[in-house]
Amino acid sequence: MVRRVAPVLAAAAVGLLALAYGAAASLGISSASLGAGGASVQRCDTSPSSSSPFTKTINLGSGANAGKVVSVTIGDVASACGGGQMTVVLTNASGAKVGDGSAGVPSGGGSVTVPIDEQPSVGSVRDVHVAVVGP
Repeated sequence: MVRRVAPVLAAAAVGLLALAYGAAASLGISSASLGAGGASVQRCDTSPSSSSPFTKTINLGSGANAGKVVSVTIGDVASACGGGQMTVVLTNASGAKVGDGSAGVPSGGGSVTVPIDEQPSVGSVRDVHVAVVGP
């Protein structure tokens, strides 16, 4: 009886393998390439400053938002940054993000007031990080 079952099991295994191969062949997988590279990134504001070309003013709320950072005004933004998107990230003493926001930079530069979404207490803010993407 064992001699009769073995050929049947072998035929079933071959059939299942052929079915799996056929199903995999119908997936339509094609080859693709993956690459990496590097390029220099130009600053839109090249004001001479060791850490940041911008001035930063933290704006506090009033009433129920008293003592909370509701926005940050970034000044001295070069006109070359106009049309870009400015992002401000507030961090605490540990370097963890406690608030952030973004706003568009006007075409002439100047100053940008960025609303802060989380509105952390002013005592929890240690650093203000600014980035402009674009134009």
